[in-house]
Amino acid sequence: MQGQKVRFRLKVLTDDQVDAIEEASFKMLEKTGVRFDSADARRRLIKAGAVAHKTRKDVITFPRSLMKETIKHIMPYGTNYARDPKNNMKFDGETMYAHALGGNPMMMDLETGEHRAATLKDVERATRVMDALEYCHSVSNIVVATDVPPELLVIKTQEAMMRNSSKCISGYALNVASVDILAKMWACVTGGLEELRKRPLLDVYGSPSSPLTYDAHAADVIVRGAEYGVPVDLVPCPISGGTAPITLAGGLAQQNAELLAGVALVQTVTDKVPIQYSGRLSMMDLRTGKNIWGLPELGLASAATVQIAHKYKMIADVYGVTMDGNMFDMQSGIERMQAAMIPALAGADNLSGIGGAWENAASYEMLVVDNEIYADVFRAVRGFDVDADTLAVDLVDKVGHMGNFLAQPHTMKYLRKGEIRNSTLYDTRSSEKAKKEGVRPLQDAAKEVVWKILKEHQPMPLDRDVEKELSKVVKDAEKTLMRRG
Repeated sequence: MQGQKVRFRLKVLTDDQVDAIEEASFKMLEKTGVRFDSADARRRLIKAGAVAHKTRKDVITFPRSLMKETIKHIMPYGTNYARDPKNNMKFDGETMYAHALGGNPMMMDLETGEHRAATLKDVERATRVMDALEYCHSVSNIVVATDVPPELLVIKTQEAMMRNSSKCISGYALNVASVDILAKMWACVTGGLEELRKRPLLDVYGSPSSPLTYDAHAADVIVRGAEYGVPVDLVPCPISGGTAPITLAGGLAQQNAELLAGVALVQTVTDKVPIQYSGRLSMMDLRTGKNIWGLPELGLASAATVQIAHKYKMIADVYGVTMDGNMFDMQSGIERMQAAMIPALAGADNLSGIGGAWENAASYEMLVVDNEIYADVFRAVRGFDVDADTLAVDLVDKVGHMGNFLAQPHTMKYLRKGEIRNSTLYDTRSSEKAKKEGVRPLQDAAKEVVWKILKEHQPMPLDRDVEKELSKVVKDAEKTLMRRG
């Protein structure tokens, strides 16, 4: 598993503008503060130097000196570990990866094309597809299995992903008990909890509720994940015009304040875990109240988020392929490419969205289409070499006037090196040949690829002893959780 080195950078903000956004965040943290519904989180932060707000219940304010010290102790970048070490994702501020969407309650049925409630079988099958796709570097719970009891949802979803992929797998936990169970599950693979600290195959996800609030579950999950020494993914999701100022600058400042408050909370436990800056500033259509994503402003906000995250040497995970369209059509293609390309050119470390469709659904076919979009995006950020061999002065002289370069070894050399990307999914036939043989929609070609993967691709299995131990942990957890439920 290899990411792509980004050879150049699009800067949508000057350094002074990045500093101005940070300064606005400091002022929000000092004056307005952040509400933490967890008593343990408030206690930890106050002990670390934060201050309880004089009039606002459960609100913590953050002195500038504390935040500057917090920023000094942010662990730069880091590695996300996979069950198969060759699939590790090594972040360094220069290398880009991509990953799937997460958490949709619906799935576009592979047989009928209809939207329906997602199932655990969808989690399993979609994970197998993601495991096979070259540009899906990590796997997430792309859908919510609605046929699983809510008490078991987290562990059954994680188990399905563990069994069907050896790539990096994102974990999500609804409460502290879920974190404990996920840690036990992954300890089966690593050989114990102490080994899990050395090779953390688990990460935890915490999303503040905009504006400027961490509910008790999010705060406590963040703390427990940090206690296990695993990476923490902080995901502020402000909406411009709804839960954040309509101006991009104001929304980015609020997003940054929410994220830095989460960093401060993690550091009450440890400053030795990577923290992912997963800024998700989106926009509201004020005519309808609908959240919208297929805008150039979303790409700009994501690109700016990359610059802000890199100021702190944090992993920048931002929106990638996304859209507002409601079918496979030209609009969806334009929106998905636009949303991914702008932050990619800005040097995003991790781009999201693979497999998302419409009506809160994921799509098997879109997994394959998005993989192809990312193949284009990754090719674009790779750039090209300019040296004596690529300039080919002597070769041009050799071929001469009205010659051609088809039979030249130089041509085959650079074709094999990927100088020109050849898609196996897109239709690049001549118009005459297409008319003769027939034209079919891109999603139909993608569907064939999905069926081929499900028929032929076999993910790396768990070791037999690990399989037994994992099954026991899951069964014990099921009994405990169902009793509580």
